[in-house]
Amino acid sequence: IAVIFPNKICTEQQSLILVKRLLAVAVSCITYLRGIFPECAYGTRYLDDLCVKILREDKNCPGSTQLVKWYVDFIAFITLL
Repeated sequence: IAVIFPNKICTEQQSLILVKRLLAVAVSCITYLRGIFPECAYGTRYLDDLCVKILREDKNCPGSTQLVKWYVDFIAFITLL
């Protein structure tokens, strides 16, 4: 977990990376637990021995593709601020 979510943030760039990762995990967990998208719309990642489902683009699920696009656009926007 320390590599994905470091204990110490020293730079603005490190902070931005952490915010991106936390936001991706949060949105993915909420949509997964609420069953908003089918299982195929998620990839599996492991943080040590914790399994996390991460939303991804899936041509068979336009909703997940749209949400991922909004997320990417949002991150690009806040990076410019």
